[in-house]
Amino acid sequence: MPNRTNIKTSAKAPRCLVMAFGARGVGDHVSCSSFIRNLAQNHPEATIDFGAFSPIGSELFKHNPYIRKIHVLDMNYLKFGGEYSLLQKIRYIQSFRKNHYDKVYVLSTKFRHAVFAWLIGGKERIGYGNHHRGFMLTKVGIEPVEKNVAERFLDVLSLDGLRIFNPFIELFLSDDEIAFADTIFRDHGIAPEETVVALSPFASDMRKTWGFGCFAMIAERLILDKGYKVLILGASHDMSILHPNPFLKHPSIINLVGKLSILETAAVIKRSSLLLSNDSGLGHIAGAVGTKVVILGTLMAKQWYPLAKSVETISKDVGCTSCDLKVCDKYEGGTPLCLGSISVDEVIQKLDYMLHTP
Repeated sequence: MPNRTNIKTSAKAPRCLVMAFGARGVGDHVSCSSFIRNLAQNHPEATIDFGAFSPIGSELFKHNPYIRKIHVLDMNYLKFGGEYSLLQKIRYIQSFRKNHYDKVYVLSTKFRHAVFAWLIGGKERIGYGNHHRGFMLTKVGIEPVEKNVAERFLDVLSLDGLRIFNPFIELFLSDDEIAFADTIFRDHGIAPEETVVALSPFASDMRKTWGFGCFAMIAERLILDKGYKVLILGASHDMSILHPNPFLKHPSIINLVGKLSILETAAVIKRSSLLLSNDSGLGHIAGAVGTKVVILGTLMAKQWYPLAKSVETISKDVGCTSCDLKVCDKYEGGTPLCLGSISVDEVIQKLDYMLHTP
């Protein structure tokens, strides 16, 4: 793991704030990791602070060696009226102005995030000029919407004249979290040489999932036909979804839903042979820790997939030019046609290929 704790900053070393993509999701935050590493490689003596938009975003970066401090940003301080008084809002902005940031990188395209970068006194404010906010930025680009989201972030670095050394995402874990995963495997009788496939049948939007029935069939075939161990992963709020959708009752299926923190989950994924996931945060985590992952997604997965060498996606073209599940009329049996068109046999073949390819 890189270590920057002993680096002495010089008077010319820039003080930087990286504002994460303006969402609360795991994948949105993990996608910022390659930006932070490349920024640190361009400016080895820089002070880099990170602005997450949720406690879970902060948790994901707490072991990142390139970051000095993590802020959980609350944009409600910029709202007219709202829960905070005018004095509280002024004090919140002042707390950031004290950092005297030389550069504020605004990775999202929300208007209020550019306002925030301007209010806190960033000398240089670099980002995309969407939503008529370009006048608040000192370096403005046009967002390349057809690119993978992590690459869009890296283009903000290029806009600032910096070099991209390596585009891939990453996630750092502590020795305790790695040891915890080893304990989980040992306690469930999983030998080091056994093949372990983790399944993530959940997503923040359950409309963009392949379906529990399909994941259950995959689990049954992996266990009965191939003799693998199968882990079921998910957050505590997924337990209510899992309860009416039970998997095969078998000692080789280990249900860890709601039992692990996000970084413990990452360590378990790192310890696994492969993850099969919907287009969700755990898929991004798998790519970030270097575990092989197969992601089943809608059209959006072609742009929002985890940017990592270990990632394969399955996404069916059903004639859509954009993806909005709120207005989608291509459903079959309660599942979007693009996902419903993916067969269990096709997924098994992809898993076999991934598991037996170095």
